[in-house]
Amino acid sequence: MAAAFQNKILPNSTKLIGLSWLIDYFNLEVLLRDLCCISEKRLSSQKIKKDEWLIFDAQLKVEENAYSNLEFAIKHENIDLLVLKFILKAFSKDDILRNIKINDKRILSKKIWFLYEFLLCDKLELEDLPVGKYDDLLDKKKYIVKNNPIKSKRHKINNNLLGTSKICPIIKRTTKLQNYMDRDLSIDIFNVIGKVSKSLVRRATNFLLLSDSRASFEIEGERPTKNRIENWGKIINEAGKIPLSIGEIQRLHGILLEDSRFMKIGLRDDEVFLGDRDRDNYAIPEFIGAKSKDLKELIGDWIELDTLLSHDEIDPILHAVIIAFSFVYIHPLEDGNGRIHRYLIHHVLAHRNFYQKRMIFPISNVILDGIQMYRNILESHTAPLMNLINWEATTDGNVKILNDTDDIYRFFDCTKSCEYIYECVEKTIKETLPDELNYLNSFDKAYLEINELIEMPDNKIKTLITFILQNNGKLSKNKQEKYYSKLIKTELESIEKIIKEHFNIMQNQEK
Repeated sequence: MAAAFQNKILPNSTKLIGLSWLIDYFNLEVLLRDLCCISEKRLSSQKIKKDEWLIFDAQLKVEENAYSNLEFAIKHENIDLLVLKFILKAFSKDDILRNIKINDKRILSKKIWFLYEFLLCDKLELEDLPVGKYDDLLDKKKYIVKNNPIKSKRHKINNNLLGTSKICPIIKRTTKLQNYMDRDLSIDIFNVIGKVSKSLVRRATNFLLLSDSRASFEIEGERPTKNRIENWGKIINEAGKIPLSIGEIQRLHGILLEDSRFMKIGLRDDEVFLGDRDRDNYAIPEFIGAKSKDLKELIGDWIELDTLLSHDEIDPILHAVIIAFSFVYIHPLEDGNGRIHRYLIHHVLAHRNFYQKRMIFPISNVILDGIQMYRNILESHTAPLMNLINWEATTDGNVKILNDTDDIYRFFDCTKSCEYIYECVEKTIKETLPDELNYLNSFDKAYLEINELIEMPDNKIKTLITFILQNNGKLSKNKQEKYYSKLIKTELESIEKIIKEHFNIMQNQEK
């Protein structure tokens, strides 16, 4: 009996069950994120959580064989399509077939039968089920599912998975996500925008466009030229207009990089990794992107997934997360994956009309403000997958992948990513957009008063307001001597008072 599993010690008086039992039994090198065991004693409830373990009550007895543990996993555990594919591959086909035949109309038999053929693309020697009741594959109370399930006549299963057999995300229906979806944040955007003039919204959009573009570069640790920031901002402003395709990704990549002398534009021809190199230029990867030979097929399947999600009208934010994060996990480009990954959030939200046209949704600013959480979300998904990639360092500073890895980019859980991006969207609506609109509104009012107080060119007034704001309500002595030496003391005091009142500087200082 195993005393530990995946370097985690089992709780006292428990043993492995379900997926954990199957991985241990088949000796599979696949990481299970939700560890399960069963108590040898009765518990106060059907299951309890203890550290990393979900412990089931002893009453849920399971026979010591692979198929019984598979049934338990399908009935009681969180679905993990990647792990299930590894496990179903390890099963004897005859064993699966024999057990399903015992009662192929049972819900568990139907689900296992469907998942076997769906994940392995291998048809079992079974007759299609006759006319009868259709059962949902996933419990819609536990998971975000298709709005329009595909009926599998053969298995009498409503296939409500969000994706296809080629690429499929899983999203758990957490309380947090459900509350966000019930609120419909697009209404909150309308409430914020609807309170101000269209001209103010246009000006805010122009400022936020550049700010978001700059933030996306800063997330990658880059300090690009003003031209690159402005050019990428223009691309963000056009998000959602052109459907995703390999050609469109190549076009975006070319605009992003500008100088392509040392870089392949579009899908890469070699492997790529995130990490560092040692003194001898040998790779020390933290994560490795998909094999270059798999990219064309993977991105083709990814584009198909985007189309399916649009047609099914899944929640736009969840749609954006699935497409953006699966792209960055695949990492199909030599460089620029992160910036295009964040562009894809803009693309999907614009395409799905989450916000009004000619507006920008500055989510990169919010991500930059909480950059460590963003990195944690990415690493929590990618780091465990490194155990599934057999690789060796090459003499040119890259890596060589020694095994088939495409499945780890095809099946993924993005629940945490969805919760995180929803938080970012909420903060954008509650703080970033109102702050920018309030700033511009205050700026305009201060400008009008100063313009009535003293005759001065427009740009001079605007620069003066900016200088005073930068110095917390006071014009610095250096700036005054250099640019505004002709202002008399009473004029400057009046101007500073106007700015403090409109920007609420004194109140902020008191807080």
